[in-house]
Parts: sequence; structure tokens; C-alpha cells
Amino acid sequence: MTTPATKTRLDELQDIIRLEPQLVGRFYRDGNRMGQSKPGEPARAYNVPERWIGSSTVAANPPSIPPGGLSRCAELGEPGARPTLKELLADPEAGPRCLGEARHKKHGGTFRVLIKILDARDTIPFHVHADDVFVATHPAVYPREQFGKDEAYHFLDVPKGACPYTHVGLHDGVKAKEMIAAMRRGTDHVLELSPSALQRLGEGMSVKAGLLHRPGTALTLEVQQPSDVYTFYQTEFGGEPMLDAVMHPGFASLEEAAERVIRWEANWAKDLHESIRLKPSPILQMTGSGGVGEWVFPPGTLNKFSGMRLTVTGRMTFKVEQPCLLFVWKGRGLMDGRSIDGGGGPPGQADEFFLGQNAVKRGLEFHNLGPDPLVLFAIFAAPI
Repeated sequence: MTTPATKTRLDELQDIIRLEPQLVGRFYRDGNRMGQSKPGEPARAYNVPERWIGSSTVAANPPSIPPGGLSRCAELGEPGARPTLKELLADPEAGPRCLGEARHKKHGGTFRVLIKILDARDTIPFHVHADDVFVATHPAVYPREQFGKDEAYHFLDVPKGACPYTHVGLHDGVKAKEMIAAMRRGTDHVLELSPSALQRLGEGMSVKAGLLHRPGTALTLEVQQPSDVYTFYQTEFGGEPMLDAVMHPGFASLEEAAERVIRWEANWAKDLHESIRLKPSPILQMTGSGGVGEWVFPPGTLNKFSGMRLTVTGRMTFKVEQPCLLFVWKGRGLMDGRSIDGGGGPPGQADEFFLGQNAVKRGLEFHNLGPDPLVLFAIFAAPI
């Protein structure tokens, strides 16, 4: 239950909730483009290739890697005991205030989106995600999850890394038996069965559940449903064998996962790569002398989330009807008089906020204070 002190603090913050950066350990190597490693620090026992933004989702990691993932409110509670965003939004008093009454009631006190920055030094293994229906009807396979995983990418404008190509789908007619046989022969063989596309800076892709894919090494802003469900189709990674617990959690075998999760017809679709390509499109009501607004995850593309990029050169008013998560990618400036910064350090430390219903409906003013544009991403959850 919200305490009087929390209510007072939300009043003071005007429902603009700063969140602490959340770097998440995974099994694959990071490129240290988010400032994960600093000179003189002891080596970690695991890699930290992801930053999760505005997360109410726990990372489904192997036992040797801490789960992590839950975002904490940086200016609520006491140091060492900050509430998570998940706890705040589930609260019967603070939740409706932050989410709006209708969203809080319909979505059960949750904000149904998860944002990540992926900093892969090497390409992530070839894999697939389950959809909503499968997750809902097979709780024994994914006991902690409520949703499948539709996702979309936006490729951020920094050096792309060693292999900036994303494989998506399969060449026409490739069946499970052929794919798994190739996979067991090695990564190079299975990837020959899947076409690839260049990761274009400032553009992106939408990848629905059931599509096989292997992300490349460009620094990626990924927006997805709030879940961590996957099955990998590589038996080795980085020269090391992959364990069954990592490859196909919840399934007895890769063959079983392939039969039940992969959408074969969708993977063979003609012109698949062009159909999933995401190009920025202007938002006329947010474009003027003070900056430019663009949809980078257009509403309706996946129907599970949407998102816009704001490039502020002077002053820009941001006024919308639904709460959102805000990530400051580049530059420095003010948001309703509060300092915001994305350019003062590596993206692993850039500012992020949950902007509550009251804040976005009254409207916020962004003011660029630097010589270069202030670039922000506003991400919205599933419509109600």
C-alpha cells in the first residue's frame, strides 16, 4: 500500500519517475559499448551484454548467472530499499495514478513492454521465441511467464561491431529435419539455410514470435513483450558447446521445440525481410522548429507496443494520452526543468524514466542545452 511519504514524493516528482540503470548478465559476450567494464575492476564470472529499461521482467538465466532485470525507482523510498517499478505499478493506489485507471484495471497493474539495449560482441545464437497462445497453454514449459515474445529492433548510431547482419527466416522449403541436421554439423551450416539482412543505422526490424532469427552485432535498442522465452538452434557458441539447459529450457529436445514453436510458413514467406523492415516515419504534430518526432516502432506494426524517436534541437512539447518509458540516448537538456542526460557518459548510464499518465497528458517540455541534438526514445505498451 502506498505510504503518505510515497504519495507526497510522487506529487513532488509530478509523476516523472527516474529509474536506475539495470545491466543484466547473460551467457554471451558483451562489446563494452555501454561502459560495463572499467579499468581496474575485477573480472566478472559472467558477461553483461544487456541493459534492461523500465523492466518488470526477471531474466531467465542459467543458475550460474544472477537473474536480474527488475528496474528500481531512483527517487522513491530509501537508499538500499528502493521499490521496483513492478512493485510501484502493482500498488492499488500508486498503480492507477501512474498507469491510468483503465490501463491499471485491464492489464492488472503492469506495463506490458520490455526495453533492452543489446551490446553483443559476437552474434547471438540462432533462435526462436514462443507466442502468446503457446505460453498461455503450456505453463509447465514456461512456468514464470505470461506472454510470448514479439520483438522489434532499432539500430543505434555507433560502430556496428564485427558482423552487422541479422538472419531472419529460412530459405523456401527448409524443414525441421534439414535444419536440425545442419545445426548439429555446426553454426556455419545452419546459417546457410537462413537469409540475412544488413543492420542499417537509424532503421530497424520487427520479428514476431515463431520466426527464426540470429541478431548481429550492431548496438540495438530492442522493444519486446515482457517475457524471456527462447529456444536456441546452435549446439556451440564462441567455440564452446551449449548446454541443453541453455538451448531449450522447458522442452525435452530441439525437435520438440521446433515442432511446437516455429511458424514454418511464416519463415518461408516471400519478401520477408522487406516486410519486417522498419523505417522512421514523421509525426507531424511533434515536428516543428524545435525538433522532429518520428515513429520508429509504428503503432499497429506488432500491436503489442509502439515507440517514437524525438530529436530536440531547441524546445519541443511532448504531449500524449498514454504513459510511456523514456530513454535519453544522446545529448543533454531539460525535461520540465529537470536535468536529463544521455551524452555525458556511455549508454549504460544514460537516463531513463517512467512518465506517468498525469505527466504525459498535461504535456512536458524538452529543452536542448547542448551543441548537438538531444535524442530520446519514448516507448508505449500494448494499447488498451
